Amino acid sequence: DLTLSCSVDSHIPPDEIEEVSWKKTDKNGETLVLLFQENDIIIPDQYKDRAEFFANEIPKGNFSLRLKSFRAEDKGVYMCLVFAGDFSANTTMEVKISK
Repeated sequence: DLTLSCSVDSHIPPDEIEEVSWKKTDKNGETLVLLFQENDIIIPDQYKDRAEFFANEIPKGNFSLRLKSFRAEDKGVYMCLVFAGDFSANTTMEVKISK
């Protein structure tokens, strides 16, 4: 399993967070991995049963992504985007496969 960290400062109340998305960019373009919107979690089919948030951490502003059964095609640049009112932030990390 792979965990990618993304957290929001504690001064932002969880009920003000409008949207959190995880996207992956690679040579094929941009792919949505996971979306948290209006307290719903949306996971596209290709990541069903593999991508998840730590649900009990969401109220603490932790939107880290756990990717299970990591595959070679999962490599790429991952971005976590957070929107809360006038506030927005993002973090980016690159995932590589070593041989």
